[in-house]
Amino acid sequence: MYLTREEERILSGYEGEAKALAIKTLVKVGEALGAERLIPIKHAHVSGISYGTIGEHGLALLEELVEKGARVEVPTTVNPIGFDSEEPSLMSHIGVRLDDEFVKGQMRIVKALRAMGAQTTLTCTPYYLPDTRFLKPGDSVSWGESSAILYGNSVIGIRTNREGGPLALMSAIVGKTYYWGLHIDENRKPTTGFKVDHNEPLDEVMAGLLGKLVAERYAGVRPPYVKVALRDELAVKEMLAAVGAAGSLAMIYLDGITGPSIDIVKLERFETIDWRELASLYEEHKPSEKPDVVFLGCPHSRAEDLARLAKLLEGKPEPKSKIVITLSRSEYRRFRESYPEYLGVLKEKAVIVRDTCLIVSPFGRDDSGLTVVTNSYKAYFYLSKRGLKVGLSTIEDMIPLLYM
Repeated sequence: MYLTREEERILSGYEGEAKALAIKTLVKVGEALGAERLIPIKHAHVSGISYGTIGEHGLALLEELVEKGARVEVPTTVNPIGFDSEEPSLMSHIGVRLDDEFVKGQMRIVKALRAMGAQTTLTCTPYYLPDTRFLKPGDSVSWGESSAILYGNSVIGIRTNREGGPLALMSAIVGKTYYWGLHIDENRKPTTGFKVDHNEPLDEVMAGLLGKLVAERYAGVRPPYVKVALRDELAVKEMLAAVGAAGSLAMIYLDGITGPSIDIVKLERFETIDWRELASLYEEHKPSEKPDVVFLGCPHSRAEDLARLAKLLEGKPEPKSKIVITLSRSEYRRFRESYPEYLGVLKEKAVIVRDTCLIVSPFGRDDSGLTVVTNSYKAYFYLSKRGLKVGLSTIEDMIPLLYM
């Protein structure tokens, strides 16, 4: 790999041991992939920071970097942790028992990231943060978190490969990444396409199931072109999250969102997905019994999602199932300021937890008999692996389930 004089100095340790380690890691990965050089990035997002995910080994690496003087060179945000950082006791309201070792280990992770200069945003939706609005199409970034990567590439038009959390952190410390994959124009052009044989816009559940099908059926390197009508922003987000959970893609080319329509005749391969197949999948994933927990916020909810739910719950009695909503502190503030009339409704009828998501928390690990209903295929994918009984339902269809 070609390195500039500045990069050679960093590699030689002239700017500190931590930065030398970080660039050495980037160079090794880049060389293994065939990258010719490094390029500057505008932003980094670090995933995999829940203590339940990285444990003592991950914590040791972060604290070692701090000890070596690591500091991020670009604005850097971070993913959710295992509980609400200001109110860990909230987790007890959803049946999660946090032991002291977990809490202390998690807060040491947060402390280490802060010491390196990262913004401890603790959200999987960095694209909703006010602090990322400076990013524009064509900007190269280094993002971990599969759903954010897909949203960034497919909706915003920024450029990132599907980085793991440690590699995104190394990029943040150097302010660069390797020039490979989706940072290159040619690699962002689709050669394969999918079309849904249906004209009505898909809701968030159907969109998620479509994302699952696309991820499972596509084995190419370039992003597939997908021609489909999606009902709203929630459907877009849930489809992309499902693609990330069910496969290894880092981008899809969504007709009318990622860019202009593509002439499907020019694609090497094109597949039509039968609406009946999606409808059958929906029936298979519908809730089959009364839920113990109804979960929204994977990826993290927007203020608009909370207002939508609150409007449906307004005037109704206490739900018989527990409602759990996860979101960022930023979106919680926006909800409180933009929809004050609904704040009381949700506080009365739901548990609102910030900084975390059920899939990176210890939720359900001690009680595999729990029944969960969610509108997120990503949540379905990961919570099912814990032995929980999970069903899929739109926000609107969840309401009758709460009173079974």
